Amino acid sequence: MNCVKKIFEKDSIYGDIRNHASEKAPLSEAIHDYTKNVKSLDYSDCPKEFESAFHKHMDAWLDFRKVSDKYPLLRGELHDIFATIEKSEDSTEFKSRLNQILETWKIVEEISNQ
Repeated sequence: MNCVKKIFEKDSIYGDIRNHASEKAPLSEAIHDYTKNVKSLDYSDCPKEFESAFHKHMDAWLDFRKVSDKYPLLRGELHDIFATIEKSEDSTEFKSRLNQILETWKIVEEISNQ
């Protein structure tokens, strides 16, 4: 389980960077960098199901860019940007894609507790 703990720690660090990178760059760029960093971590000692679930979670983040790509000029902390997009004409798509992120994260957490 040491590998799982390391992945969670690195994800937390990269997630914090992602959340604030969008203050100076497009959110889609912050998501790209975040997923690239997390996917490049060493999962070799992790259970395969955990690695697979984490990669699906990263894919959900990458898929979210279909919404964030529409807002290249929005700046702010990730959750502030989310609040803005949630009230936009893309609200339905935003909620659907965010739900995928949350659902895949839930699976990652469930697998990590096995």
